[in-house]
Amino acid sequence: MILTQIDAAKPRTKRWWRSPRLVRHGVMLFFFLFLLHVAWEHQVKGGGPNGTPSVEAYCPFGGVESLYQFLTTGGYIRRVEPSAMVLLGAVLLLTLVFSRGFCGWVCPFGSLQEWLGMAGRKIFGRRYNPGGQWERRLRYLKYVVLAAIVGMTWHLGALVFRPYDPFLAFFHLGAGTAEMPFAYAVLAVVLLGSLRYERFFCKYACPLGAVIGIVGKFGLTRVTRSEEGCKSCNLCEKKCFAHIEVGTKDAVREAECNHCLECVAHCPKPNVLSLRGAGWTFSHARYGVLLVAGLLGTIGVSQAVGYWHTKPAAVAFTDAAGKPDPEQIRGWMTLGEIARGYGIPLERLYAGAGLPAKVAAGTRLNQVARTYGLGFEPDRMRTVVASILSGTAAPAPHPAAAPEGGPGKHAEGEEIRGFMTLNEIALKSGVPVEWLTRRLELPAGIDARQPVREWMHANGKSIQDLRQAVADYRARR
Repeated sequence: MILTQIDAAKPRTKRWWRSPRLVRHGVMLFFFLFLLHVAWEHQVKGGGPNGTPSVEAYCPFGGVESLYQFLTTGGYIRRVEPSAMVLLGAVLLLTLVFSRGFCGWVCPFGSLQEWLGMAGRKIFGRRYNPGGQWERRLRYLKYVVLAAIVGMTWHLGALVFRPYDPFLAFFHLGAGTAEMPFAYAVLAVVLLGSLRYERFFCKYACPLGAVIGIVGKFGLTRVTRSEEGCKSCNLCEKKCFAHIEVGTKDAVREAECNHCLECVAHCPKPNVLSLRGAGWTFSHARYGVLLVAGLLGTIGVSQAVGYWHTKPAAVAFTDAAGKPDPEQIRGWMTLGEIARGYGIPLERLYAGAGLPAKVAAGTRLNQVARTYGLGFEPDRMRTVVASILSGTAAPAPHPAAAPEGGPGKHAEGEEIRGFMTLNEIALKSGVPVEWLTRRLELPAGIDARQPVREWMHANGKSIQDLRQAVADYRARR
C-alpha cells in the first residue's frame, strides 16, 4: 500500500521517444535521408526519362523560378519539372496553415545547417548567435537575393541561380565541381559559417526562406504566451535562433520564426508557451504529423491526377519538320541511343567524337569523362552529329581531349547552345537581342525567353546560324 502511494505521487516522465525535440529532429532526418538517397541514385544511375530524378525535381524553389514561364506559356524553364511546381503549391498552402513549419521541420538544407550549429557548439564550447540592429538588417539580404534571382530568371528564361546554389552543390555529392565551381565555393562558406552562426544561409541568403517568410506572415498557427505562470526567465529568447522576443509577446508574428518550437520545448513552466491555430493547441507530435501528412497528401493527389512528374519526358531525334536535329541530344542519352536515333554507325560516331573503343555503347554522355578518365564534353556530341549528318568535317579538338583552354572552355561560338534562350545568349555573348533578331531576320513574335531550339527550325534557322550571327557581331567591333 505504501509503495503504491509513493509510486502514485511520482510525476510521470515522458517516454524518450516522445521527447519534443526528438520528434522534430526525427522528421528532419527522414526528409534529409530521403533527399540524400535521391541524390546518390541520380549520381550513380544518371538522369533522363530512363534514369532517376535529380534533387532539383524535389526543390520547391524551382517552382518559384519557373512560375512566370508556367503562367505565360504553360511550360517550364529547362531543368524544372512539374513536381517542383506541385511542391511549391504544397509548401505555400501548408505555410498558410502551419506558418514556416517547412523551414523548421522539412527543409533538408536547413536541417544540415542546424546540425552543423549543434556541432559548432560542441567544437567551440559555446553557442554563438549574434544579434543587434545590424544583424537584423542583414536578414533583409535574402529578400534582395530573391528579387534578383526571380527578376533575372524570369527575364532570361534560364536558371540564373543554379551556378551559385549551395543546396544543389551539396546534393551533387562532390560531382560537377568543374560545372559549377561557384556553387561549391558558396557551399563551403555556408558550411563553415553554419558552425558559428545558427542557420547561416537560412537567416541571410535563402531565397525560398524569403518567400515562405512573406507568406508565413498570414499563417494560422502561432507560438502564443500566457501571462499566467510566466516567470520572465527569458530562456525562450535565449534558445531562439532568430532572437525573437518571445517573453514580451502574446503571440509570435515575426517572419523569422520557423516553428522549430525550441522556445516551447525549453520553457520550464508547462502551458505558458504553446503552439495554437484555428482554436487548436498543437503538441510537437501532432504538428509534425499534420505537416508531413499535408505535404505527402498533396503529392499523392498530384500523382493520382497524373501531374506528378520528376523526370524529363523522352525527346525525339527530329525537329518539327521531321528532320534529324542534333540539338535534341541530351547528356543522359547513351552513345548507342544516339547512334541508333540518328542512323549513324557506332564506329563512325566514335571516330568523329575521338572516343576509344573501350568506351561502352551503353555509357551516358555525361558519364564518359568520369568513367573513363577522358576529357570529353557531352555538349560537343551535338557538333559531331551535325557534322556527320551534313557530311562536313567537325571542328573537333584532339581526340578524347578537352577543348583548348581547359575544362569548361569552348571554341568560338560553341558556348551558344540550343537549350539557351535569346536573352541568355545575349547575356553570355554580349550581343544585343535586337541585333540577333534583325541579323537572322526573325519574326516579331519570337519569345526571347524560350529555348531557341523550340522555334529556330520552324523559322528556317539552325544553331550554326546563331553562332555565325554572334561571330559577325564580334567581328564588327
